[in-house]
Amino acid sequence: MQEPLKQNQARGPAEEAWTEKLSGVIALCLALSILLCGLWIYLPFFEPICWAIIISLFFYPLYQRLVRLLRGQKVLSSFIMCLLIVAFIIIPAFFLITSLTSEVVRVYTSGMAALQNLNLDIIPDPHKYPTLNKLTVKLLKAFKLYGADLHGTLADLTRSAGEYFFRKGTTVFRNIAVLIFKSFLMLVILFYLFTDGEDMLRAFKSLLPLRQENVDRFMKLTSDVLAATLYGNLFTGAIQAGLGIFIFWVLDFSAPILWGTILGLGTFVPMIGTAIVWAPASIYLLVTEQYLKAATLLTFSLLVISQIDYFLRPYLISGKTELHNLFLFLGIIGGINVFGLLGLILGPMIIALCMSILELYRLNLLEREQLWKSDLLI
Repeated sequence: MQEPLKQNQARGPAEEAWTEKLSGVIALCLALSILLCGLWIYLPFFEPICWAIIISLFFYPLYQRLVRLLRGQKVLSSFIMCLLIVAFIIIPAFFLITSLTSEVVRVYTSGMAALQNLNLDIIPDPHKYPTLNKLTVKLLKAFKLYGADLHGTLADLTRSAGEYFFRKGTTVFRNIAVLIFKSFLMLVILFYLFTDGEDMLRAFKSLLPLRQENVDRFMKLTSDVLAATLYGNLFTGAIQAGLGIFIFWVLDFSAPILWGTILGLGTFVPMIGTAIVWAPASIYLLVTEQYLKAATLLTFSLLVISQIDYFLRPYLISGKTELHNLFLFLGIIGGINVFGLLGLILGPMIIALCMSILELYRLNLLEREQLWKSDLLI
């Protein structure tokens, strides 16, 4: 009788430990399932939430100044900020997107109209430009695009482009009510991010499984990298795009908003930068014997647009950790591929967060090496 009793007593703690582990695993799986369900519920609102977070990060310093000006009136300050963002960001963005879409359609239409006279437009006049004519013909023949082949290839390309823009256009107009709803939802989220953003940030910091000093270091690194990305890169890119739109409009280009926008995106291309647009445009003006316009565009691009990278960008990111141009460029391309238009900003922000995590790991590793060396010396 005593031996079975001893076996039961010995088995009791082991069974209790196993039961506790099983209960912990079940509780963890249940918590993860509930968390995933919660994220699934918020998934349809991913875009307005992300846009609200991006805009709040960008304009939070201005909101803090407004709070100080209004003597701590957070609700009123947040309401005023939302009105300002609607007036100076959302409404102009809608007009810009509408104008950009119309210019893309106009460029596509003019390309279709010029398709009938394609050889005359692409191949230079052999009497005026004999060398350029021979070079162009050789290149077209090398790629088997000379004559009828060129017409057929570009006809297929323009047809595919037309179908793509038609499909995208109908999608936008069909979902206009959804866009309005998402914009309204973004403003609501933005309002509460301004008023309660600091409390949300403290709650997030308390959930990180790190020591307080590491949490503070991580938040500081993240803040610096995001500030350098938002202000030093995206903001300067937007300014360069605006200047590009201005100069192309002054020089009477057919689609100034389109080419200015491409110029702004070109600022993130490593080594080439904004020259990816203004250099070919200047060459085009020279070839077409528009010398005054070519000189104006070249001078303005070199002395104004390109100089922003040397004067404004260092001022905005001074003392902050900056993303390398290659990582920034790949982040934008990959972000657009994954998230669409949102990826233009969200992609670099995600890369910035990854950089902050890696930098925090590097700093902690250096601290451990220093402690290890000090222990050896002792």
